[in-house]
Amino acid sequence: MFEAKEEEPVDPARRRKALLLVGALGLLVVLLVAVLVRLAFKPGHTSTGLEDAVRAGSPEFEAYVPKLGFEEKEIIVHPNLIGMAQYEVRMKLTNRGDRTLTGVELLGRIITHDDKVVAQNISLPIPRIRKSLAPGETMHISVKVDGPGNMSEAQVKDVTAELKALKVE
Repeated sequence: MFEAKEEEPVDPARRRKALLLVGALGLLVVLLVAVLVRLAFKPGHTSTGLEDAVRAGSPEFEAYVPKLGFEEKEIIVHPNLIGMAQYEVRMKLTNRGDRTLTGVELLGRIITHDDKVVAQNISLPIPRIRKSLAPGETMHISVKVDGPGNMSEAQVKDVTAELKALKVE
């Protein structure tokens, strides 16, 4: 009724090759997952900045910056459910000059108590929020910086916003 099948003897060399192939495929999957995780959590800028703008240090930039008013600086912490935080620096920008601003680039930084910059980000309130800021006009601007996951609020000394570039007509 039931007949036992005779099993063919397994060749040890063939078995070794099969195990080696399975191990190589497993290693490839692990490396692929590691690369994807690294890319997903890679820190960096969300923006590349303003093109064709005058930058900090140039004579035109340095001549126009005193004509800008930055008031009511406020730092807001936006915590999330997994213990990380996003820091936002908000302020009011007033154009007291005689030219229209068509671009503003801000650089936000998180600074620790040992004066190390641990995170930074670029914000372009003009032209993203508003196309331009004419002489005499005021607008609210902000820059947000994601805090590192391994850092608590107590380790943050300051969150700064610095004007890095302008486009003026």
